[in-house]
Amino acid sequence: MKLPQFRFLTAILVGCLSPVGAKADGVLPLFDTHVHYSQPAWQFFKTGEIFDLLKKAGVVKALVSSTPDDGTLKLYNLRKDVIVPSLRPYREGSDSSNWFAQQATLDYLTARLKKGIYKAVGEFHLFEPRSALTPQVKELVQLAVKYDIYLQIHSDALPIAVLFEQHPKLKIIWAHAGMSEPAETVEKMLDRYKNLWTGVSFRAGDIAPGGTLDKAWRDVILKHSDRFVYGTDTYVTGRWGDYLTLVEEHRNWINQLPREVAEKVAFRNAVRLFGIKAGFPD
Repeated sequence: MKLPQFRFLTAILVGCLSPVGAKADGVLPLFDTHVHYSQPAWQFFKTGEIFDLLKKAGVVKALVSSTPDDGTLKLYNLRKDVIVPSLRPYREGSDSSNWFAQQATLDYLTARLKKGIYKAVGEFHLFEPRSALTPQVKELVQLAVKYDIYLQIHSDALPIAVLFEQHPKLKIIWAHAGMSEPAETVEKMLDRYKNLWTGVSFRAGDIAPGGTLDKAWRDVILKHSDRFVYGTDTYVTGRWGDYLTLVEEHRNWINQLPREVAEKVAFRNAVRLFGIKAGFPD
């Protein structure tokens, strides 16, 4: 899609949707824990446009990781009050298939974490349990514990279990609640691992099919209301064009929860995880 089309669609969305800022009556502020600002998006959405979209969506803080990391730093260096940096292992798109076996990737992560600005490593992909057992991943687990930061992982349940076996103090944010894992599996994983939190990006259609909150998902969210965090996932440029719509899809089901639980999912859980409260209500 060409640049003018992206900006035209964004202008339509911003102009037509009513303001959903954090101060609007009855509208929950959001902490988006799954944002990417990767290189393909830079020419279509300038940094100022990204911040305009976040503000329009009522997103007060965003956990951002990018390929390459320069995208995250572009945003962070402009608005440290909004951007919470996460360090992605991928220096280029092709890294996603074999990053876990590359010593160069581990060296890169080790060097960058010394900056002391990152609250997480990820989002990264582990498609097989054995991928979580490479020397590089084992060392990454040690780094995460050393810096007391989270690993944000895109995988099904088995790699998560393998990682937790490596260190009792490891902390994981499970991206997309396993992407295709059912509510019952998510519940079992949260029951078993006290240091596991789960994101909801890409799961609006499962959590609220047809717009109505599913009973199984409602039950697990109520049971583990402290363990769910909100997110959108702008993994491709087109999702920035759809950002306001993605936010509203999640607001729909979040608003069907009891207010106290809705606030936890929308922002309070992420505020607690990252220790960043400024801009949110008490």
